[in-house]
Amino acid sequence: MKPTIFDTHHYNYPQNFIEMKPKLARLKKAIEKLEANLMTADTDLLQQRLADDLGLEIDYASELNANQLLAATTIEGKVLVIAGAGSGKTKTLTYRTSYLIENGVSPKEILLLTFTRKAANEIKGRAKTLLASSLTGDGENQKDSQALNAITSGTFHSFCILLLRQYSGLLGINPRFTILDTGDSEDAIDLINKEKKYATNITSQAFPRKKTLQKIFSTSRNRRIHIRELIESGYPDIATHISAIEQLAIDFHEYKRANHLYDFDDIIGQVVRHLKTNDKFRQLLQTHYRYVMVDEYQDTNIPQKELIDLICTPESVSLMVVGDDNQSIYAFRGANYENILLFGETYPDAKLIKLEQNYRSTPAVLNYINALSDEITLGYQKQLYSGSQVEGVKPVFCRLSNETKEAKYIADKIIALKSEYDYQDFAVLCRTSFQSNYIQLEFMDRHIPFIVIGGIKFIERRHIKDVLAFVKILYNPNDTISWHRILTLFKGVGSVTATRLTQAITADNNSFEPLLTARFAKKSDQLMPLYKMLSQANQADSVEKIITLILEFYIPVLKINEDNWRERSEDFRVLTNLANEHDSLDSFLENLALDPPNDSVATAGKFEQGEEETDKLTISTIHSAKGLEWPVVFVNALVDGITPHYRSLNDFAELEEERKLFYVACSRAKHRLFLTAPDYFSSYSGYFDKASRFIAELSIDKVKVETMKQPVIESDEPVWW
Repeated sequence: MKPTIFDTHHYNYPQNFIEMKPKLARLKKAIEKLEANLMTADTDLLQQRLADDLGLEIDYASELNANQLLAATTIEGKVLVIAGAGSGKTKTLTYRTSYLIENGVSPKEILLLTFTRKAANEIKGRAKTLLASSLTGDGENQKDSQALNAITSGTFHSFCILLLRQYSGLLGINPRFTILDTGDSEDAIDLINKEKKYATNITSQAFPRKKTLQKIFSTSRNRRIHIRELIESGYPDIATHISAIEQLAIDFHEYKRANHLYDFDDIIGQVVRHLKTNDKFRQLLQTHYRYVMVDEYQDTNIPQKELIDLICTPESVSLMVVGDDNQSIYAFRGANYENILLFGETYPDAKLIKLEQNYRSTPAVLNYINALSDEITLGYQKQLYSGSQVEGVKPVFCRLSNETKEAKYIADKIIALKSEYDYQDFAVLCRTSFQSNYIQLEFMDRHIPFIVIGGIKFIERRHIKDVLAFVKILYNPNDTISWHRILTLFKGVGSVTATRLTQAITADNNSFEPLLTARFAKKSDQLMPLYKMLSQANQADSVEKIITLILEFYIPVLKINEDNWRERSEDFRVLTNLANEHDSLDSFLENLALDPPNDSVATAGKFEQGEEETDKLTISTIHSAKGLEWPVVFVNALVDGITPHYRSLNDFAELEEERKLFYVACSRAKHRLFLTAPDYFSSYSGYFDKASRFIAELSIDKVKVETMKQPVIESDEPVWW
């Protein structure tokens, strides 16, 4: 038995492991099947491929390592690329895109699906630069780089919106639909609930709030679980309301269809439904998109997998999915970790390629990351390695007496290393955001500048949602949720009046005229100015002009409703700038809904004289840190019950995801990794005093254990042994 830092016998195994065995057996069989089809970077094969492709301007062999080259030049059939942390998957996708173009593939035949618009744009942008930089005298590569604009790329949601609008006639839907974000969906559910009075039944259990209901509806659809089953297993405290909740879900769906509204789940779900039932639509897409690439495949949910499979079923369609099963950490969003593990079952003739050379971390850090990977119960075999000859420093684990001491330890280390690094080279990663509270206080006390990733997202701020509600009703006058939001801004217009006025507008073919009728106009003197503003905005010739008219009307309303209206109105500059980038309301609204401005950070700390304001340390949740990297990383609060979270301890799949979450955190580190834990953590959830099992189960030789010793004489400096 390997020697470990702590005795591991005190950690309970998940209670449902036995019942998971049949599923695990199926997953293991699928993994083994695909492992048998592993492609190796055979030198002769690669040389032959490049020799056959005469006229290539880019020297792929000198730019890529052997396995990256294999992935970039394998352009037929179905392929899963397991890309370990820091292995250059974006670079590989970039070169594969340029390789397709250089081999005569029409950009219109290429579909690139990612989870952020930024990722898609980065791959296309890099490929354009790559092709343009290899410009030949006749300008052919310049044409190729410009042709990349014709590639269909973006997120799953943006792609499906494109399809719903482009093929609306074939699908029999109204192309002028409004997209509901999560907050809008919650408001719609709440509106229907109050109208139908589901919550009036007197029981010992309170009717769930709109946020819980929206999460239940979304999870049910993304994970293909009946609402009843989901509530019985995950929300037993509201089980007496199951029948009412099921009916509310039906009413919510009908309400959206009647008012041309689509929530995030509808967008993909509707396309999947039409692909299954409309042969012409399905065949059009299968013929059009001959080369499909999917990034971060481990994060796909069931509807997203169905979308890919329905397009890529024909053998003639090339499909390459790229991901890392060790980084599947989004089950709470509906992601299904089985998708990547069952790829060989879905496509029996698929091939497997592995990218294992890591370009991020030192060998010492990689040794620890590989040890973590070995503890993951099920997945593709992988062993990351570094080309660096410098071993680096082992990760450090230190247990402190409490959270205050833990924060001081982290601050001490940062100050000690500051001569070697800038503040922006440091990151503190937490399992949940509240675990950084003591650290933030310590950093402020020590004048360490930092940013906190989190806070209220731009698109979710109340005043931004108000302004967008005006835009939405101009685009889709059926949007009753936006009407309700606008009308209840005005003193004298309550929920009942807003509902009646909304119904009158809908009944009058979505005309604004009911705003002027006497029975409503007497409720508020704001309705006449509202009518005039909307009428003017309807005639405006640009999105920027529409936003200007709305703000001229809205800011006086904001002054009445909010004491900090000046601070809030600063955000309107972002909206105005975005309006300049769009020539239509639909593109403006889609951009904000699917790819909102990423300014959701809070800044704190003071700067020393002469320092740049950009030099700030990052405090982030682990989920928000995925895909990022820093030279020095601290992972704190490593107490069993916090990391892993106490709710996961009795569920095998959830505990495995927690293990992968810790893997993601550690694999963000390039040079130095510090792991810290207080002796205990106490909250309403319980008292936790064991170090995280993820620390305890690894061999002691993988880390350096640092212990704080109380000094014999009084001193502000800690003594270590």
